[in-house]
Amino acid sequence: MSRMEHQVRFIATLREFTGKVPAVYASQKEFFINSLRSMSEHLFELKRETLMETCGNFAAKLDKGAVAGQAVVEFREQLEKLVSDGDFALISGSLIGGKELVKKRLSALAPLSLIDEEKKGEGRSPEAERHIKGAYERLNFPFLIREFGASPGDRALDAALVKAREEVAEYCCLYQIPLDKNDTFSPFSLLRVDAVLAACCRILSDIGKSHGGKLVLIVDDDESIMDLLDFLVRKEGYKVERAADGEEALKKAKALHPDLILLDLMLPKCGGFEVLRELQAGDTADIPIVIVTGRCSDRSTSEMIKRESNIKELLEKPIKHHVLSSLMSTLLKGRGNK
Repeated sequence: MSRMEHQVRFIATLREFTGKVPAVYASQKEFFINSLRSMSEHLFELKRETLMETCGNFAAKLDKGAVAGQAVVEFREQLEKLVSDGDFALISGSLIGGKELVKKRLSALAPLSLIDEEKKGEGRSPEAERHIKGAYERLNFPFLIREFGASPGDRALDAALVKAREEVAEYCCLYQIPLDKNDTFSPFSLLRVDAVLAACCRILSDIGKSHGGKLVLIVDDDESIMDLLDFLVRKEGYKVERAADGEEALKKAKALHPDLILLDLMLPKCGGFEVLRELQAGDTADIPIVIVTGRCSDRSTSEMIKRESNIKELLEKPIKHHVLSSLMSTLLKGRGNK
């Protein structure tokens, strides 16, 4: 897909994000999370294509001979907004070196993603934090968090996310971030909108902290077992979402990014093994999964399942309350609220 195609698709998703929620979404939060994921994917590809084009143009100038000082200055100004501080320092230092070395380093560059930096939490770079925090404050998100914290609840959550999307629309207009397919994203605009999306990821996390309670997704096709697990999980103070088949489980896991999934293996539409392996890719890979099943009496089978990267434990039915309670406490301790 070309740079312009990614730009058109990104602008379309950004326009949708700042508009009315389609009827297919069950809540403001589901729409918010799904839209962020879609925009993030297109934005990264757009930044990658822009970086390749920027570096390619400069490499072409190098092939023609010595590059004038002004061209170097303009290239640095563009590059600074597309790559990490470390990569920018490396390239800036090598511009005085040989042509082939410069071209080799340019070809190895990857675009900076402030959204990915935001997901790191503790380990993000100071420069990324400066951009994200700046966008967060200009979007008036601290006020929305205080307002939501004063009276948390599902209705207040919807209101906060509606207002957050309105703030994004106003910000894009203020900073002349294009919402028209005929406009062109400059490196400056790409950096700005990357910071906006990272700030949106942050407000979701901050709202969750204000809302309190971590989210557990229960996946089982037996309604009586689902009711029992629902009761036990809520009794421990956690929020619950339910899914009765594998397809619904995947949709909800990707949309809501729960703190923990209790997963049965024998499921209609899409089996438990397929679900856990599908969730090992992308931003769902860090979701801990506990297998809850009545079909694993064989020790070797149980040990094989536990070796899957996102499996934290395997519990056999019938579930003992004290065992589940202790396990949830261990796995959910320290994970950010939703």
